[in-house]
Formats: sequence, structure tokens, C-alpha cells
Amino acid sequence: MIPDILKGELNYIEIKADPVEKLKSERAIVHYISTNNLDRVRDVMNPKGMKDDEFNKTAKSVWYNHNYKFDPNALPIGRNLWLKKKEDGILAKTVFADTSFADDIYRLHINDFIKTWSIGFRPVYDKSGNIKADSIKVDKDKNIVYWEEWNLLEYSSAPIPANVFAVDVAKDLINNEIKSIEAKTIIEEGLFKSEVLSQLSQLKQEFDEIKEAIDYLKAMELLDIIDNNEKSILILKDMIKKLEKKIEPLEALDNYQRFKSISSEIIGDAVRKHIKK
Repeated sequence: MIPDILKGELNYIEIKADPVEKLKSERAIVHYISTNNLDRVRDVMNPKGMKDDEFNKTAKSVWYNHNYKFDPNALPIGRNLWLKKKEDGILAKTVFADTSFADDIYRLHINDFIKTWSIGFRPVYDKSGNIKADSIKVDKDKNIVYWEEWNLLEYSSAPIPANVFAVDVAKDLINNEIKSIEAKTIIEEGLFKSEVLSQLSQLKQEFDEIKEAIDYLKAMELLDIIDNNEKSILILKDMIKKLEKKIEPLEALDNYQRFKSISSEIIGDAVRKHIKK
């Protein structure tokens, strides 16, 4: 059952949290769930300002990609044993659950395929229900939000990166090591996303090359020549068709065959003459 305290509106921040301490005998790792570095949504979390009172009221469950929020039947992948405020972030010890999915996520973490964690948090409020003064500072010029005080509600193993660490490795994992359907689905979705991004990248490269060619032709003032050239070819072909219809094949067979054979020469000569102009 999902604690009510986790059902409210949350903010999320994903951070890269390596290196980690791997405690294989305990099926646990020690890692950062938050750092004081600028994250990709331009938030900076002050580790000294973390409030974990609400987190401690829960079962301290650890999730994958905050899946409790999207799936009422979601199971945690582990639980937190302790949190420590460090100068450079919040250090945590996570022990993983004994389920197929949790075991897969644990294996991906200890083999450095997943290196990110995400925190679910919300602001600190005063007794009047307003956000506590000076708990959030905004640098509008740099578009950075500084969270001087904040409430930790939960933390999660973050999704597998878009490049799925390496396509060949991912496929090998699916076939040989990953046991749970959930983990296989996650990796397959990552592979699909990776393939789409790869195709888009190739298309963009092709579009860029075409654009460069068009820009070059424009600079050389060749586009108008090519356009007029195509029009000239169409006009000549139309003239040839009209002339062909006027020729009686039986009465002027030799002339007709001769006309057919030199039609391409007529077009070629006209085009070359046009380009020279």
C-alpha cells in the first residue's frame, strides 16, 4: 500500500551518483541520492537543508523510476537503511528486495549499467501553510533554483539511459541474465528509443547534407539554371511527342527511326546550349 504522504504533488530531480560502494554480501550499495551540483533541470539541492522527517514516517521504501506514482500495484525494489548529510550530497545505503525485478535492477547497478538516482521531494512549509521564507532562492539571470531547505519524500533508481549502455550488451543481458519481464520490458523500450534516436540522427545528417548542397547551388546561382533546364527538357519532350504523331510510320519509316535515335541528342544539345547561356 502506498503511504498517503507520497501521494501529494512531488518534485523530481535525477542525479548521476557514481562511484558507489558495492556490498554484495548484503545485496546492498552505498550511493548518493542527491548532490550539491547543478542538475539538468537547473536545481541545486543543499544537502544540509534536507528534512527527512516525512521520509522516516514511511517504510523507507526504494522504488524504480517512482513507479508507485504510476502503478498502484507497484512493489519497491528495496529499502533505505540510513541517510547521511555530507558536504557534497546525501549519502544513502540501499538494500535490495528479494524479487526478480529488484534483483535485475540490483545487478544493473552493481555492474554500472545504471548510475543514476532520483529524489522525490517538496518544499518546506511554515505553520501558515506557506513555503518557508528563504528556503528557496532563485537566480533569474542564470535560471537556477537553490533549495536551501527541502523535504525528502522518497528516492528511486532512475531509468536506464537512452543509449541503453550498449546495444550489444543490452541484448546479451536480455537473453542471458535478466530474469524479470519488467526489466526486460524496460531494456527493450530503451533499445527501441535508442534505435529511434539513432535513425533521427542519421536523418538529420542527411537533411544537413541536402541543405548544404542547396545552399551551395544557391551561392553558385545554379538553382535557376537547373529549374529552367528541367522546363526545357519537358518542352522538348512534348515537341518530340507531337512530331512523332505526325510521322506516318509506314511511309517514312527510315526517317521515323532516325528521329527516334537522335531525340536524346536533340535534348542534350539544347540543354548544353541553355547552360552555356
